[in-house]
Amino acid sequence: MARTPRTTFRLPPIALLVPALLLVCVIPMAGAGGWWNLTYLVPTLGLVWILVTRTTATPDGVRVSGLLTRRLLPWQRIDRLELDGQRWVVAAERNGRRTRLPMVLTRDLPRLAAASGGAFAFTAPELVAPGTETSPPSTGIDPATASDGEPTPAPPIQQPRA
Repeated sequence: MARTPRTTFRLPPIALLVPALLLVCVIPMAGAGGWWNLTYLVPTLGLVWILVTRTTATPDGVRVSGLLTRRLLPWQRIDRLELDGQRWVVAAERNGRRTRLPMVLTRDLPRLAAASGGAFAFTAPELVAPGTETSPPSTGIDPATASDGEPTPAPPIQQPRA
């Protein structure tokens, strides 16, 4: 039986240093005993989060694993991928539900498309030749005027004090 190709997006192993350093910082407080022993939970939860949180893409779909949830999104249910300034890519389903794809950044979109086996197409933006300038499309609004049509005053220039 042939293995299906899959791509896994997760934090790099160097991220395991963060819970280790947190543990070193917590040991003096937890050594006091009593309720301070609960501070051991902070590095432990951080370690578990780093080890568990990931996104795995296969030709069948995308498996999203988090600290408390695990979901499988077939490619047929995904309508689009949103890149609205979030840290990670968001998959918008056809029914309107949005699912964050942890550890998938915008630079990972070509790898995500390759792992989909052709179910999801990614087209790279056109490359602009060096030395050519691109201008944004004209909106018909003069940037020198405010929304009420009045000219926007220039900010005052402050002279350096000697």
